[in-house]
Amino acid sequence: MKPIASSIRVQDLDHCGIVAGMIDQIGLVEQINQELGTHSQEKLSA
Repeated sequence: MKPIASSIRVQDLDHCGIVAGMIDQIGLVEQINQELGTHSQEKLSA
């Protein structure tokens, strides 16, 4: 069965938010910092 074009909806899902959410959820940044350490001159910007 072929879908009718008028019933198809396309939405742009910004993948950056999804990736950032997953990185946050699994604690990837913390794991990397634990392995590599941090530097006293690091600055966080948002």
